[in-house]
Amino acid sequence: MNRRERTLLAQIEQDVLDDTKPLAGTLRKCVILAGHANSAALRDWAQRELRGYNGVDLADVPPYRIVMAPVRIDAMVPGGIITGQQISPGALPEFARDLVTNELPLRMGVGELEAAIRRIMESDTVLKLSLPNAAELVRYMNHDIGNPRQQITELYWAVATPAVMGVVDQVRTALADLMGELRATMSSDDSNLPTPEQFGQALNVAVHGNRSRVTVTSAHASGESNATVAPSADDEPGLFGTTGRRIGATFVGLATVAGTVAALWPLFK
Repeated sequence: MNRRERTLLAQIEQDVLDDTKPLAGTLRKCVILAGHANSAALRDWAQRELRGYNGVDLADVPPYRIVMAPVRIDAMVPGGIITGQQISPGALPEFARDLVTNELPLRMGVGELEAAIRRIMESDTVLKLSLPNAAELVRYMNHDIGNPRQQITELYWAVATPAVMGVVDQVRTALADLMGELRATMSSDDSNLPTPEQFGQALNVAVHGNRSRVTVTSAHASGESNATVAPSADDEPGLFGTTGRRIGATFVGLATVAGTVAALWPLFK
């Protein structure tokens, strides 16, 4: 590899080891490195971490981005207000219970996550993320309560600061694993970048958690070298080797839902 590419690879390694460095800049360097190496796998992952996972099926969101977050409400009640009252998803209307759990994928880009950490640490609060179609759901629940003096004002997931920090730290750790896997494919005097196949297989270990490895032989200017890496992501049943779970993006048919929901009055006593 040329001097610029060696420098770029070294910069990424240094950035990963410096906890004070914002990850967004490091990931942008990964996008450039992926262009030099013609690695679609690295480029796609780095761009997704930068831009976020909005619109991506839950099965294709990295497991390290799924956190536990309680559902909470803010409300007005006779004589005061309630802030941050935790409720069970089972207290939601029946049609919403299968769509809302305490498992929440954090889909925002890394830059937004880092900004959220700074904001919630300064205000000593939590990250509030609205439930899908929260405004419509709040109107439905308030209509069911039927008391204008007792009204829910906000419905959201409350994500604790350590959970958000943990996601960012997992991205940094994935980058460190990736660099370690790539270095393991290169000899000390290697003059070439790893191949696209080696990038993809290293990502399978670092990001997708596939720890089984196969031996890949790559040709270099000085001869052949062997590297032990993980199977290609193309061999997996899904991008992250998982199937099944999906969270609906919207609540549908609010006006046609039959039946009633459990009374919420005990929540406000």
